[in-house]
Amino acid sequence: MATKVERSGIEACILKVNTAIDTLNQAASNVNAAMNELPAYWEGAAYERARGTYEEEYQPLLTVTVPEAVSSFRDYIRNCMETILEIDSELAGG
Repeated sequence: MATKVERSGIEACILKVNTAIDTLNQAASNVNAAMNELPAYWEGAAYERARGTYEEEYQPLLTVTVPEAVSSFRDYIRNCMETILEIDSELAGG
């Protein structure tokens, strides 16, 4: 069974994944920063309810879950690439 392995293409795709992950992490950080600015413009019971919901449901997602998940995925996909390239090199006799 033939296998196609183009190192430069794989590395380019992994670079795109890493760039997208960095963008995603930055976006999550930007959302959290914007939420922290809201009290300067919004006060009262409605804000307090919205802030409570954000802190309970969304802030952990943006500040913990997303960064941990994308970091884990970054490691996983990098390891896949390294394994593929290593196996290809071994099969090629090098």
